[in-house]
Amino acid sequence: MKKSCSRKILVIGLVFLFLGASATLSVSAKVPWTDDFDSYAAGSALTGQGGWVAWDNVPAVTAYVSNAQSRSSPNSVEIAWFSGNAADQVHEYSGINSGIWTYTAYQYVPSTMTGNTYFILLNTYVAGVHNSPDWSLQLVSSATLGTIVDYNDAEATLPLVTNAWAKIQVVIDFDTDWQTITYNDVQLQAKSWKDGVSPGGAKNLAAVDLYADSAASTSVYYDDMSVLPSGEELSCSAGGPYFGEVDEEIQFTGSAFGGTAPYTYAWDFGDGNTGTGETPTHAYTEAGVFNVTLTVTDSLAATASAETTATITAPQPVIEIGEITGGLFKVKAIIKNTGDAAATDVAWSVKLAGGIILLGKETTGTIPTIAAGGEETVSSTFILGFGKTTITVTADTATKDAAATVLLFFIKI
Repeated sequence: MKKSCSRKILVIGLVFLFLGASATLSVSAKVPWTDDFDSYAAGSALTGQGGWVAWDNVPAVTAYVSNAQSRSSPNSVEIAWFSGNAADQVHEYSGINSGIWTYTAYQYVPSTMTGNTYFILLNTYVAGVHNSPDWSLQLVSSATLGTIVDYNDAEATLPLVTNAWAKIQVVIDFDTDWQTITYNDVQLQAKSWKDGVSPGGAKNLAAVDLYADSAASTSVYYDDMSVLPSGEELSCSAGGPYFGEVDEEIQFTGSAFGGTAPYTYAWDFGDGNTGTGETPTHAYTEAGVFNVTLTVTDSLAATASAETTATITAPQPVIEIGEITGGLFKVKAIIKNTGDAAATDVAWSVKLAGGIILLGKETTGTIPTIAAGGEETVSSTFILGFGKTTITVTADTATKDAAATVLLFFIKI
């Protein structure tokens, strides 16, 4: 497992190898601060976006934006061992050193994860210069042990949540030098902020560090991170807009900021149905655009509301062209409906381009109905001609070509 300073010594040397003696300045976040990673391109390096930097400014330890998992669609940040380097992503802050602040991050650990991953809060961060008191909190999510634990206090441990988003929340009271850490709303630890790892730390929140540990560490994801002062006016987000089909389960994602945790979530899905919780699901029974309202209530009975929309479409037919066959006199083609609804009035055509086509150069028609999952066979009129040609079959917006040779009234495909 990681120790506060030792794992950083090698990368200090790498800073000078990559950057020489020049200094790289980073800009700390303005507060309050939130990041849901949705404004970044999936697959892109997180370093250099939204104020995120690599540990000690070593580019090789960047994390990546991912759409493999997300709490608020579409993106999150992926922390893993990438191509010989452990992702080690940092975001700095300034001006957070008095009063009560709440740091929140949502973590997704796949059940297939191996190794460890670290969620770290530092009271001092200077690239290339590190001392043990700089760390205030190190949480280790261990796939091997199936736990999340305070690295500096093995007694502070809870079962690790997998295949679901788990909330890591740290309430920091700088005035009393105290931090309270909860995991999925269950208290994991409470201890000094300045002396959380080693005596002599600062009364300050300097940075968060998302660290992937060793080569055995596979992907873990973080989303919807925030730093908010206590007493900040309660606000919320209903996520969205959402899209789906009739009878499809839609996943809704709510978020609350400010106020006084814990929160309760009440949803109005706009079709006469309601739900509760941060991430409920709901299926609509008819198509339309529905106004969705989320109302959040905090522990002091303050409320906040947010609205979004859910656009629901009826199941649609999907037309495809199947096998095209030739033979004597005519060309035949199979028109398939692979969608979830019947297709009606499907216009089709069979056209021959090239060669000398005397009869049957184009045939058109309409299929009254193709059931969902069904198919129909269409046929050209009598064809007479010579030479190589291209047969194009269309139906609705689908099209398919086949090379053929016409020998009088025989069509070879």
